[in-house]
Amino acid sequence: MNIKNFAVKNSWIWSFIGSAILCVLIGVVGGQFSMRTIFLNVTLATFTFFLGICEMLVITSGDGAIDMCIPYIATLSAYISANWLVKGKWVLGIFILLAVCVVIGLVNWLINVYLHVHAMIGTLAVGYIIYSIVLVYSKSATVKPSKTLMHFAQKNWGGFSPMTIISIAFLIFMVIVMYHTKFGKRLHAMGQRHHIAELAGVKVSKMMMIVFICSSVIAGFTGVLLGAYVNGSFQTLGNSYQMPAIAAALIGGTLVSGGKSSVLGVYGGAILLTLLTSLINIAGLAAGWQNLVEGIVIILILVAAR
Repeated sequence: MNIKNFAVKNSWIWSFIGSAILCVLIGVVGGQFSMRTIFLNVTLATFTFFLGICEMLVITSGDGAIDMCIPYIATLSAYISANWLVKGKWVLGIFILLAVCVVIGLVNWLINVYLHVHAMIGTLAVGYIIYSIVLVYSKSATVKPSKTLMHFAQKNWGGFSPMTIISIAFLIFMVIVMYHTKFGKRLHAMGQRHHIAELAGVKVSKMMMIVFICSSVIAGFTGVLLGAYVNGSFQTLGNSYQMPAIAAALIGGTLVSGGKSSVLGVYGGAILLTLLTSLINIAGLAAGWQNLVEGIVIILILVAAR
């Protein structure tokens, strides 16, 4: 009974159990077990984890909110970093990057709170606008990031990389923010019901502004790292992370209705999805089967977590 109660209270555990099973399967299918392969997958999971945190913040705020523009923000930020985060322009580049992300967050907030457009629809519309900007901007933009940034992002020690260190540090930071600060408590209270949170003294409008800005800034930071890691920017850079980011949050224990989150669960969910992709590639399954297997595994994990 104690084990059952622990599993119920700590739904994040299922994503890590799933990841452990996938590690074994990768060793069996691949013919050998390699820690280097595991470390590489943990590194690759960094980007899904960061974008999953963006989704976790927005989803936890309640009202069925989901941020649909984060992959477009990541793509735009990768282009901006390639042009501005270079020698002699670092300070100005950081300012421009932050300003762009903050403005996008404010636009999402205004559309959601003052125009009363549901977050999923509003952020999707903003995402299309950002993508249009990317299409125009990319025609004359530099796509290759600075060598310093690429060297940092791609450095590894036996498969263990700075990306992993950054993700773990960010995980610890988010755990403190979400479960040991007033912001976290207010965010979870909002997830129960916005009008009830208002009656309890929570300034919902202000909180939503902070949530959307944080989501945009984290997505922008992710885009910078992703662009450096893959050696450059391209127009669909962040597109493949749209559904994995949402799935990582939900698999990890974040309630889609809001009010409950799990930072550790998002990390586990990101690793699970990355390992699953590796397993499918090693098995040599066709693209159609890949989507089917991923969907089935996600459903099984969610059922187990319940």
